[in-house]
Amino acid sequence: MRVSYQWLSELVADLPPVDEVVRALTMGGLEVESVERPALTYGDTLVIARIADMKQHPNADRLTLCHVDDGSSVRDVVCGARNMKAGDTVVLARPGCELPGGVHIKAARLRGVESQGMLCSASELGLPQDRDGILILESALKPGEAAAPLLGLEDAVLEVAITPNRGDCLSMRGIAREVSALCRVPLRPLPKAGASVSNAAAVRVTIEARDRCALYRGAVVRGIAVTPSPTWLRTRLAGAGLRSINNVVDVTNFVLLELGQPLHAFDLALVAGPEIRVRLARAGERLRTLDERDLELDADDLVIADARVPVALAGVMGGHESAVSAATREILLEAAVFHPGGVRRTSRRHTIVTDSSYRFERGVDATAVESALARAAAMLGDIAGGRVDDAIAGDGIAPTSGARIRLRSSRVPRVIGTAVTPKEIESVLDALGCTVSAVGEDPTFDVLVPGHRTDLEREIDLIEEVARVRGYESIPAVLPDMPMLPVRVSATEKAARDLRSLLTASGLSEHLAMTFATAADNRRFPGLHDAPEAVRLLNPVRAGEDELRRSVLPSLASAVAVNVAASQSRIDLFQIGSTFARRGDLVEQRSVLGIVLCGPRPGRRLGRLEQPAFGDLKGVVEKVLALLAPAATMRFVASSARGEYHPRSCATVQVGEAVVGHLGKLHPDIAEELEITEEIFLAEIDYPEVVEYSPRHQGLRPIPRFPSSTRDVSLLVPRQTPANAAVEVVERLEDPCIESIVVFDEYSGAGIAQEEKALGYTIVYRAADRTLTDAEVSALHEKVLDVLIEQLRARVRT
Repeated sequence: MRVSYQWLSELVADLPPVDEVVRALTMGGLEVESVERPALTYGDTLVIARIADMKQHPNADRLTLCHVDDGSSVRDVVCGARNMKAGDTVVLARPGCELPGGVHIKAARLRGVESQGMLCSASELGLPQDRDGILILESALKPGEAAAPLLGLEDAVLEVAITPNRGDCLSMRGIAREVSALCRVPLRPLPKAGASVSNAAAVRVTIEARDRCALYRGAVVRGIAVTPSPTWLRTRLAGAGLRSINNVVDVTNFVLLELGQPLHAFDLALVAGPEIRVRLARAGERLRTLDERDLELDADDLVIADARVPVALAGVMGGHESAVSAATREILLEAAVFHPGGVRRTSRRHTIVTDSSYRFERGVDATAVESALARAAAMLGDIAGGRVDDAIAGDGIAPTSGARIRLRSSRVPRVIGTAVTPKEIESVLDALGCTVSAVGEDPTFDVLVPGHRTDLEREIDLIEEVARVRGYESIPAVLPDMPMLPVRVSATEKAARDLRSLLTASGLSEHLAMTFATAADNRRFPGLHDAPEAVRLLNPVRAGEDELRRSVLPSLASAVAVNVAASQSRIDLFQIGSTFARRGDLVEQRSVLGIVLCGPRPGRRLGRLEQPAFGDLKGVVEKVLALLAPAATMRFVASSARGEYHPRSCATVQVGEAVVGHLGKLHPDIAEELEITEEIFLAEIDYPEVVEYSPRHQGLRPIPRFPSSTRDVSLLVPRQTPANAAVEVVERLEDPCIESIVVFDEYSGAGIAQEEKALGYTIVYRAADRTLTDAEVSALHEKVLDVLIEQLRARVRT
């Protein structure tokens, strides 16, 4: 908001210097973003003057010789403009004056005639120009009076950032109240103006939508003359960034800037009835606004209607058909209180933001509606010659104050963090315009908040005001007393943190994605939920993504597709996130880990690149399970029931007796739908479920003191035998000297019968109390081979 320092000085007595006002407002929470200071000081070199006489220049057809009275003498001034006449009041720049743009005025001979100054246009003074030629002022101004203060040329303008909760500061009076409270200087009283609401008013007012309009008042002003506004009014509006329209509209804008109450003027002759109905729009109704836009109204739009049709969009903009014009002689002046949320919706719906809607959206002072209306009516009487009807039309009851709040004085220092006496508290609240009375010995204050402070609703709001007005800088900087309590991290949070470290160290990158999905994604990837339905969104962020995801795999697959299209070769990703499903009225949420592998990686032989295989993904999952539940038994069971995986390359993951996830190769049909040409392997693990199998306390095992012995064996087994079957057989032996068995190869093809395949295993033998001899290792190895041959119907490949 643009705040004129000169205007502010008329509202606040003993106004401090500009810099002090800037600091006080900024420290009080209203940041002053910039200050426009006057570029020039004019003194008596720029004055009001009156053209006493004028005639044609004797030596130039296009120049005029004016005899100008500047209050002390009559000067000859040569001028090239033609819009002035004898008797006009103008602005004279005397010799020695410096104008904006570096123009220096001095006495000079023009075509043989000496010119002792210059008559100024608005543009030459750096003012908004609404017409060409010399600036003509009203005749009431006296020659010799300094022109710069009148035209606002020596005024400093503050650009103040108003926070959304401080709608009361969107006016000069509101800023003046803040300066008065923060700087402890008195406010000047506004002109007194009264208004009385009567059923005998010339216009009948009815509020039909009372939840959207709490109060409506209308005053009829008769006998007005619509003319250009006086100079001081045009200057005030220009300083605030508003252009002058005519005296009637300018008065409504002036009161909006001064008091923060939006007003609107209707041409009374164009209001049918005359009657005002504050109601919701009806189907098919249209309205042409002041900016000549034709709007199709919505049933949620609040309108001001006459007996026939809407004449204004309530709180936003007036209608074109009832606008004030040069022919207007009687007006209906409107002041009201509209619901902020309703005005906001209407403004956004029709993409119309006005000074009125900006203020109504933040809340206006309902207690000041009638005084603002009376202020505008009185100004119209002075400026436009209007006569105000005694009876004011209206509906709704005007409140007399804001909220009533109890404030415990003992709580104030505890919240602020510094000593504050009850007397100081009362002084601050008085400065803010509150009515304060003490109750009890504490004391507790009964605080009646003024109507303009709609943001003060609770005790804590008043405490904040005490801290703000006293000055945040007065609160001492003290290190807080913060006991160091042990940080308790849940097992699931710790698991997620450990997984990130493990998978990142393993060469995977974390992928982050929103939790939204399309219906097609949830159909392709149903996830780990048993619940049958997806959770639909009432207000989706993006078109099509109208469900919460059931699985994290769709976003991982999409990320692969994007990276492949960008010519990225190896794409190994993981994602830790939540998935959702609906079971009746309940929503089930699960935290899951998703993994995807795609693209070439180092092969078994040096320098060779290979595409990922099922075993690569299984190895990553084994790392995850070993991290989360090192003592639990894990199993991978072949499965063909999952529609998102290839039926011959899919397995369920079991820990103990529970199924905790799935892994496999993406189904070719889904890959084709997603336009993924590369082979990708995916896994989804319910890692919080795995954590349940982790021991509460994990012991340490010493590093083996004695060496191990390794034996490799290649077995020919039936083609359908899973590679992990041999591992399970050996583990069931529970021999303490068998340390591990690992699959290192699987082969079928030349040299192998069609119904068989070759599996290669490495078996490590070690004793905890001695070094095993070759004879012992060989005997144990033969025992293991006998068991494998018997239980797997295998034979040793030679």
